[in-house]
Amino acid sequence: MKQLKHKRILMSVAMAALVLVSISTVGVSALSVSAASGSSSNVKAPTLVGAAVGSGAPGVCSQDGKSLDLFIRDASNALWLKYSPDGVNWPTTSTPLGGKLASAPAAVSTAPGWMYVFVQGTDGALWMKYTANNGTNWSGWLPLGGKLASGKGPAACSWASGRLDVFVQGTDGALWQKWLAGGSWSNYWYPLGGKLTSAPAATATGPSPNEIGVFVAGVNGALYYKHYSSSTGWAGWVGVGGTVLAGTSPAAYNFGSSQIGWLVTGTDSNLYRNWVGNSAGYEGISATLTSSPAATVIKPTMTSNGIVVFGRVSSGGTATLSQINYNYGASGQWGSWTAIVFP
Repeated sequence: MKQLKHKRILMSVAMAALVLVSISTVGVSALSVSAASGSSSNVKAPTLVGAAVGSGAPGVCSQDGKSLDLFIRDASNALWLKYSPDGVNWPTTSTPLGGKLASAPAAVSTAPGWMYVFVQGTDGALWMKYTANNGTNWSGWLPLGGKLASGKGPAACSWASGRLDVFVQGTDGALWQKWLAGGSWSNYWYPLGGKLTSAPAATATGPSPNEIGVFVAGVNGALYYKHYSSSTGWAGWVGVGGTVLAGTSPAAYNFGSSQIGWLVTGTDSNLYRNWVGNSAGYEGISATLTSSPAATVIKPTMTSNGIVVFGRVSSGGTATLSQINYNYGASGQWGSWTAIVFP
């Protein structure tokens, strides 16, 4: 990766016609980062090869810290759901959820049994589906309004039961926020500024402390971070270095209050990980990714919390939906990329 060190290391619905407008845009300036060895002529984006999973990363969430629900955009831009009871073994079947997506989906669970999935619709607005019974029954598609940047998906996170926050890149390029609390959605979009060139990634810790971390790529392709605390509100943008592969977006994860981290597809198509407070630099994980990553934290067959990452991995000219796990219970070791059958 050109500029990263390759180291180990039920609810009211807002108006659908709402248009995001800039109120207090915060400019994101360029950030100087150290370059890895090798000339730029040797670093290029991989060819995007055909895949039944459609473009972009899937949405992923865990209802209980052990199982996984994977939301996949197929080649016809419809949404599908795959469920794994242990986060490791996947059935060969998938459940169709319909819709016509214009972006990769984002998913979040606010309590056991409750899941929400968010997408950009063909009208450019934000839409959602939800379930309150482990996915046995789903709502229809519900509009949440707004106007997202073309092709840029939303991000979602939850820091307490019944509370969730959604983030999008607006048509002005800035970051905007909408939230659900007490069974009702905020009736406006909150501007968080910036000038993004990627979809956002978000993760939360809570319920105490109540914190949110949002990651984006700025106009120079470098990574930036914005932090929220219930005691201090939103902080300014902070550059965290590195450069993402053009057209991709970061993913975010957390280990409760102990670590907020992020993953990206580097300009060399490898996967890279870093976290807030880490001074050792990015950790590189070998891959041939042709999509953004998606990530969450679970405790499946691992002996302690682990990171589960999904992406489209190219092998033999075909990009396949694949999974890789990081097992904290095995001295911090990454496994191998494993293909997931879809649909």
